[in-house]
Amino acid sequence: MIKKRIIQLLEYKGIAKEEFYKKIGVTSANFRGKASETPVNSKTIENILSEISDLNLEWLLTGKGSILKENVLNDTSSQYGREEKNLIPLYDGVVTAGMQETAILDPTQQPAEMIDAGDWFRDATAAMRVHGDSMYPEYKSGSIAALREVKNKRLVVYGQDYLLETSEYRVIKRLQKSDLPQNWLACSVNEEKYESSGRLIHEPFDVHIDDVTRLYQVLGNVKRNQSSIVIHTSKAHKNT
Repeated sequence: MIKKRIIQLLEYKGIAKEEFYKKIGVTSANFRGKASETPVNSKTIENILSEISDLNLEWLLTGKGSILKENVLNDTSSQYGREEKNLIPLYDGVVTAGMQETAILDPTQQPAEMIDAGDWFRDATAAMRVHGDSMYPEYKSGSIAALREVKNKRLVVYGQDYLLETSEYRVIKRLQKSDLPQNWLACSVNEEKYESSGRLIHEPFDVHIDDVTRLYQVLGNVKRNQSSIVIHTSKAHKNT
C-alpha cells in the first residue's frame, strides 16, 4: 500500500509526520483504520514529490527499487554509461476535442505507468495521453503531453497552451484573454470549419477562472512514428 510506504519514507528520512501531512494536504486520520486502505490521489502524490525531491517515485507507487533516487555520480554503474532516468507519472484521460467529449475526473486516479521524460522535460511533473483533434496538428491524438502544474493562476501567459481541469471536464486549450472579467478564453488550434455554415467546428469558449480546480502548463508532447519517437516542445518551454 502506498500509504504504508509514505509512513516508511517519513521514518526513513526522520520527518515529523503531522507536519508533513499538513504540507501535502492530508491528515493523520487518512493513515489510520479503514482510511489507511483507501487510494492516494494524484494531487497528494505530486505534493509528496514537491516536498521530497530525491524520492524514488517508482518505489512509492510499486514498492520496487530503493526508497530514494540513486546518485548516478557516485554509482559505479555510471562508468558503463548508465544515466539516471527522469521518471514522471503518466495519467490517461486528457480530452482535447469538443465539449461533448468531456470526462468526469476520478479524484483517486493513480498513474497508469511511469515514463522516462528525458532531458527535454526535466521540469515536468506529470504526463497525460491526448485524445481528440481540437488541438491538431499541435497535439495529435495518441501523443503524450508533458505537463508542469501551475499553482498560481495569475502566472498564466496568454497565447500558451494549458491543461484545464474542472469538476466536469479536462481539456488542453490555448488560453487567451476574455472579454468577460475573471474568465479565460479557451481556444482550439484546429481551424476546421463546417462546410454548410463556415463556422468553426471547435469554437472558443469562456472558462471562469474559479471553476478551474487544477492548471498545468503544456511543456510539449511526444508521439511515436513507425520507427522513431518524435519530441515537440511548446513555445513556452523553448523560451525558458
